Amino acid sequence: MALIDRLRGRRPAPAARSPERPSERPSPASARAPTLDATGVAVGARRPIVSARGGIAGFEFDLGEATRRRLAERGDPVAIRVNVGHLLGAMRLCAQQGHVAYAELPAGWACLSVTPAQLVAGMHLSLTPAPDETDAPALARAVAQWRGAQARVGWRSGAAPAAASSLTPDFTVLPLPGPGAGNASAVRGAVRAARAALPAAGLLVTELPDVDTLEAALAAGASLASCHVDGSAAPTDARTLPPQAQRLLALMQQLARDADTDAVVAAVKADVGLSLRLLRQMNSAAVAPDVELGSIEQAVALLGRNELYRWVCVLLVRLAPARPVSPALQAMALARARHFELLAADLGEPQPGALFTMGLASMLPLLLRTPLDDVLASMHLHPLAAQALLERTGPWAAYLGLAEVLDEGDLVEAQPLVEPFGGLAQVMAHSARAWLFATQAGAGS
Repeated sequence: MALIDRLRGRRPAPAARSPERPSERPSPASARAPTLDATGVAVGARRPIVSARGGIAGFEFDLGEATRRRLAERGDPVAIRVNVGHLLGAMRLCAQQGHVAYAELPAGWACLSVTPAQLVAGMHLSLTPAPDETDAPALARAVAQWRGAQARVGWRSGAAPAAASSLTPDFTVLPLPGPGAGNASAVRGAVRAARAALPAAGLLVTELPDVDTLEAALAAGASLASCHVDGSAAPTDARTLPPQAQRLLALMQQLARDADTDAVVAAVKADVGLSLRLLRQMNSAAVAPDVELGSIEQAVALLGRNELYRWVCVLLVRLAPARPVSPALQAMALARARHFELLAADLGEPQPGALFTMGLASMLPLLLRTPLDDVLASMHLHPLAAQALLERTGPWAAYLGLAEVLDEGDLVEAQPLVEPFGGLAQVMAHSARAWLFATQAGAGS
């Protein structure tokens, strides 16, 4: 990818091609609702799910509250089947890549719409009570068929469908309602109590408010957990940037400013650890199978500035202070950066690589536990990127607003934001590509 070529330009992006500003966003009440006809609504991964080992285990999928409400009001079985089919199709693609794909469905809708042929291992269906809930024998037969297709079936703790009273869940979803539920101590207590009640079932904790409480849930015994992610929020235990991170940021600045090759090589050589990692990377069979490189000059020339910039970005996110969910946070940072870049390319931005950098910068305070001002002081950002991150204004602020709304999973509120980017289906397709990039980058050196 020609990242550096796209970062070199010094003219601001044309305002006419930029998405609308957040201040111009219609309110949820006035936003156009998703279509519920025979075509259904587009569905994509919502929020990443983190495993007890701290990595990305899978993703949540959701039709959205507005869609569920309208489907329930209409009671049209065809519309329900179509929309649930879209949900299952998106989940299936995720699960086929070896990830957990989780979604909640009313028990009656599941019996109406879910067939074993739509399911694969890794899909987790959480059944919720509903007025049109099916009878117990029918639900028991359906659950047996779904399990035969290697899907897992569960429900929220204390909120099992009435028809499931004779069934044992494969996993339990732990809701954390009420004041103080987001407190780490309260989360640990709730998770331990749930684990003691159903020791054999998996335990999934959702809707946690931040990464700290997510780590508390996993430490207390949750199998899987998800949380709201605000990468730019001030860290609770802010610290200065470590020297190695400062050196990598300085190298990124040199590459972005098109410094001459001798200066780039000198910057790499000044960091012995960086030099060794670069030579190790370039001498791997996947990169240079027929060439044995012995100098930094050769490595920089073969890799090229564009890929060198991206490789440095990956190294930077790996400098995150050690914490239980560091692998997941690193993947989130790279996925957001790549997502912004893909969206920018679709919009015809002359410097989509600058959006990659902005996406990365938006996650670095959380990742490196460093105040945003300190991060930005060490980075060479496009003026529109700095404006978006510091003031939440300007045309590029729409990228940040879109990321936050997609994290919430509210398709009604997302509708006016995704339209400038080609619609929800296009945005979700790019999201999938971004996560693939993050996964592949995480597997590298």
